[in-house]
Amino acid sequence: MNRDSRVMMISADCHAGALSGTYNEYMPKKYHAAADAWWLEYAREMVIRRGTFFDQEASEAYDEAASGTTGRFTKQFEKEDLTDDLVLAMLKDGESAFAPRAGEVDPKIRLEELEADGVVADVIFPQMVPFGASLLQFRGDENPEHTHIGNTAYNRWLADFCEVNPGRHAGVAIIQVQDIEVAVQEVREAHALGLFGGVLLPGTTGEHYYYHHPRYEPLWQVCEELDMPLQVHGSWSPDYGDVDCATAMYVCEVDVIAHRAFTALVLGGVFERHPNLKLIFTEVGCSWILETLRRLETRCRNPIFKHFTKGLSLGPTEYFQRNCFLGASFLTAEEAADRHRVGLDRFMYGTDYPHLEGTWPNTRKFLNETFHDFPEAEIHSVLGETAAEVIGFDVDLLRAAAERVGPTVAEVRGVA
Repeated sequence: MNRDSRVMMISADCHAGALSGTYNEYMPKKYHAAADAWWLEYAREMVIRRGTFFDQEASEAYDEAASGTTGRFTKQFEKEDLTDDLVLAMLKDGESAFAPRAGEVDPKIRLEELEADGVVADVIFPQMVPFGASLLQFRGDENPEHTHIGNTAYNRWLADFCEVNPGRHAGVAIIQVQDIEVAVQEVREAHALGLFGGVLLPGTTGEHYYYHHPRYEPLWQVCEELDMPLQVHGSWSPDYGDVDCATAMYVCEVDVIAHRAFTALVLGGVFERHPNLKLIFTEVGCSWILETLRRLETRCRNPIFKHFTKGLSLGPTEYFQRNCFLGASFLTAEEAADRHRVGLDRFMYGTDYPHLEGTWPNTRKFLNETFHDFPEAEIHSVLGETAAEVIGFDVDLLRAAAERVGPTVAEVRGVA
């Protein structure tokens, strides 16, 4: 073992999003009033639900670690004091309680904080974007025109953001699925902008058929053509209202809802027609796929359900091993124990920067807990090499950065 070998660590799961007012610079002026109205409604919901999501002590500790965010989670407000003017001003103020954290809007601070955590590059998922597109799409009433405008504004902002540190950030484009021709247009524009982290599939499709349906065929075609991976990120569940267990219901269901995409793309023949299409599941666990594959294999082998495999040349497990990957955010030792049963080369580690539930800014501690007994080659594979190949990072560029800031194999294992 080369104890001093430095690890090229790529986080397959990070987030970024602009101040609400910044997005106005990326959309026609005629949409600004509608966007402000949407942000007001969103912010008021956050006020109502403040204190129901994270443990207070953990929030205070996180505030102390995050640049320019002191009091971000812990400052309390009386709902009646939040006038429309005050809320809008806070949304556009980088120091307010409702603004993104500094590293989400400032690429210089972001890179400094990532490197301090041992990370040389990241895949960027959205935080919040105008009109609730992307992660929360279809959680409320949808205006397809507004959704498209929100997507376009975010994707263009993200491209400018990533360009500040060339090759270090793989932005994930957001799309809508109400109109597939528009979705294809969004994918092509995102690719032209240099976003190479893939395309985020909304967690649900609203009143439209789910992803097994032929209506999505042009979307699969363009993503395979441009080598834009499909990304599924834990994010969506129904709104269970303002009751004590609503957030718990959300947290427990986001994974299950996200997992559905695998079954849809297998049984819908998508992987059969598009053998080079990549599907990445991020922040939705890893070991779940073992039981999913067991169930699917059992059904597909049963002669009674022979129609399940009509037109399929491979079994579910073979499609998974050929087309699918796991963005293993805060990979636990328990799930890491299944890595060979799942497939070691399917794993890509994620820190979930800058979210409170992720490993940043204490990623080295979490690495020690999970990777203390990993062989050196497996450490390099899970922490960076697989992500570099799947996403398309410049390995020479990132290895040079890793020589400066990457943890050694010994540090990953927690060996003095």
